[in-house]
Amino acid sequence: MDTALMNALAKVARPVAFEDGTALRMKGVFASDILLITDGVVECILSEKNDVHLQVGAGDIVGEIGFLTGKGANATLRAVGPVSALSIDGSALGRLQRDDPQHAAQVLRHLAILMQDRVEENEILLPDPDPSEERSFDIIRCSTLDQLRTTQKIRYDIYCLEFGRSSPYADPDEGTIIDDLDKSGTSFLALHDGVPVGTVRINLGRDSDFGPMTDIYGVKESAFDLEDASIVTKFAIREAYRGGSAYMRLFSAIAGFVHTTGARSIFIDCNPKLARFYATMGFVRSAPDFVHYENGLSVPMVLDLQEYFGRMPLEDRVRRNRWR
Repeated sequence: MDTALMNALAKVARPVAFEDGTALRMKGVFASDILLITDGVVECILSEKNDVHLQVGAGDIVGEIGFLTGKGANATLRAVGPVSALSIDGSALGRLQRDDPQHAAQVLRHLAILMQDRVEENEILLPDPDPSEERSFDIIRCSTLDQLRTTQKIRYDIYCLEFGRSSPYADPDEGTIIDDLDKSGTSFLALHDGVPVGTVRINLGRDSDFGPMTDIYGVKESAFDLEDASIVTKFAIREAYRGGSAYMRLFSAIAGFVHTTGARSIFIDCNPKLARFYATMGFVRSAPDFVHYENGLSVPMVLDLQEYFGRMPLEDRVRRNRWR
């Protein structure tokens, strides 16, 4: 990337730094940004099994495929010595389009060419997948309006048609549930053989106006500041898939995603019958029970992400960015 584009991005992006050996990305984990390396060397591990390792350095962008397609990272990225970078998320690109449309257009063209080249390169470097290892489930982070609309339709199908409940945000004519938290939240889709079967939405405290929800979930009385918190504001799985791998893979997706943002906690509300299940994952009650207009009687709970990831083997952890 040329100097002019790097300077334009520096005006809207956040600087981040990584220590030697720190994982900038873990393969399969979702992230909310692209990284533009400004100093240092990063090792891209496409496949440990087949020993496919590449290196990139200053001026290179990483993480663009997952960011643009909504899929988890297709490589583990590790710092080789100290690394400095610019974190470029959707809001940063939006500011660039508003304030500097000429450079924004050049950045978007650069990303399109880069993604196409990287995909082709990966196809050459990586062996053909073993058909026996192909998974029927796929999780994607919604990156288009069509994907978001699909999640809004799944919500309606499950909350209103399966559960038979009402919602002040339901549109029976469109068959959707849409609220203001869609504007600041990140939604994920679970697909089985390409068919959507579930969705979850996570909202970060630093980006969202939760209103009375912070009291209902007990955020103010917890050990976490709102800036460090996230709330699962929608979680809907079709009946045939509840309790199965679709549910767990959706939760793993948001846990990894939230951890990469630097947030320290996930708040959620669940049916009382599921409270014990969530407790086995490390959730603890955060406030008294309440009645949710879509879910019915609910137990608010919170998960300490540092403890959650701390219980995992070291190689499975996603280390948090050290923001300057």
